[in-house]
Amino acid sequence: MKSPALTLVCLMAFGATSLIAQETARERAQRTLPPQVFDDVAALATEMRASGIPDEPLFNKALEGMAKRVPSDRLIPAVRAYAGRLGEARGAFGAGASVPLLVAGADAIQRGVPSETLRSLPSDRPRSPVAVLVLAELLESGVPVDRALDVMRQAMEQRTQDAGMLDIPARVRRLIRAGVPPHEAMERVRRALQRDRGGNVGPALPPGTEPLSDQRLRDRLRRIG
Repeated sequence: MKSPALTLVCLMAFGATSLIAQETARERAQRTLPPQVFDDVAALATEMRASGIPDEPLFNKALEGMAKRVPSDRLIPAVRAYAGRLGEARGAFGAGASVPLLVAGADAIQRGVPSETLRSLPSDRPRSPVAVLVLAELLESGVPVDRALDVMRQAMEQRTQDAGMLDIPARVRRLIRAGVPPHEAMERVRRALQRDRGGNVGPALPPGTEPLSDQRLRDRLRRIG
């Protein structure tokens, strides 16, 4: 049987863990960042809030920069540039866009996806962070914008599961590595997606090659939340 003292210690530890889990990005930033850096980020967050830009991603970006030891004189301009990309994403997705969707949009814009391309995603279907990240991966792989958009529209219309959608770029890259041109690789995966109607995405691969989901893409999605 645990002693009362040990029980108290366990309860205190559990309580501390719960408080950490509930800590907001702003609170974590205030605890972690140098006071002047925090004040600058907080002022920027206040300034951007009037434009509908949420606070949380800005403080997270500052914390990420601090973890990477970005000098203070470069950190604030980087957070301000990030706020601009969040604003572009909000312009593309509309005022009702969720924070994860805005963060995914800002990530895609940083990787070279035009905000007009994000705006071209179907607005009559839920626009998910997964769809936005997959679109960015496809464009980075060399797939033409129109082909990539066609596939993402089809995947969204078929309500393709996230796991299946995440596999699309890996399958395209596999075909490209095998010598298939990007536009043809995308077409083959699109036809497989049409056959599958929303589950995993073909074409079939040799045994032992699964899972195909790109861990880098999944890690990016995890950071978005």
